[in-house]
Amino acid sequence: MITIELAMSDLANVRFAISPSWELAISLRVLAAPGAHAAHVPWVRRHRAEVLADPDLQALVALTRGTGPLPGFLAATPQGTPGDPEQEIDAILAVDPAVIITEIQHLSGPQPPAAVQALVREPDRVPALLREQMHRYWATALAAHWPRMVALLEGDVVHRGRKLANAGPAALFGDLDPAVSWSMDGRLLIEKPTSEVTHTLSGRGLVLVPSVFAWPHVYVKATDPWQPVLRYPTRGVGALWEQAGHEDGSDLAAVLGHTRAQLLALTEDPRTTMELARATGLAAGGISTHLDRLVRSGLLARHRQGRTVAYVRTPKAEVLLS
Repeated sequence: MITIELAMSDLANVRFAISPSWELAISLRVLAAPGAHAAHVPWVRRHRAEVLADPDLQALVALTRGTGPLPGFLAATPQGTPGDPEQEIDAILAVDPAVIITEIQHLSGPQPPAAVQALVREPDRVPALLREQMHRYWATALAAHWPRMVALLEGDVVHRGRKLANAGPAALFGDLDPAVSWSMDGRLLIEKPTSEVTHTLSGRGLVLVPSVFAWPHVYVKATDPWQPVLRYPTRGVGALWEQAGHEDGSDLAAVLGHTRAQLLALTEDPRTTMELARATGLAAGGISTHLDRLVRSGLLARHRQGRTVAYVRTPKAEVLLS
């Protein structure tokens, strides 16, 4: 059992974030051991052979293999909403090469894989070599899927944020994952049969990170120098790759058009025009036109939240989608 003790100052500093670099690192573990991640089998089938056979990715594959902790620099606590994934990759590797080498040697043990040994023989070049491999892997296996992934993750953040606002921390934490529970004495309990540790946050706060590739596990990191972070499986991950496989040829897209069908798929939770534009890669003006027509047809409803207008599917749309 992992216990996280949260003071009032910690609860005041709970926030959500999304991390492309985390998805990159943990997805490599999914490729290496797909049997433990059945929800991602369609994605694994598409990318596993190509990635694991690529000689230019072997150091990155070796560093993420196994079930122990990931290198801290590959799983740094994210700072907020995702920007350019490739910029985040560059940012997390902008550290002293000696820090990276020390952590690699600590996690790899006395007999690191050959690819890791080759990496550490050139310590000054390690950040550049890892950066090159991470960009290569992102382009190969994740870039094409990221718009759908980020839409799912942002939807989870909206859902959890509403729950926190409407019902408080107990409702939020109690609904994150079956392995997570909230004690009214201010403790967050995470079921981990192989761990028995207590983290006292002492005002450092907690970052909650929904994750596609974390499924079916919950991951906790609360050691210095990173801000404490809890990563949990996002809602709706089971349907992600099913949607990916049918996005271009669905009956709904044939009737409504691809963009409007995609907008309906993304509005299970309320989304603003800018959120939908970012998720689809389309211009906000064009998205607004489609949203207006979906509202007039009774498939979307508008909800004003202060100065922001959000769109969410109606019951009529739910019937149509089903």
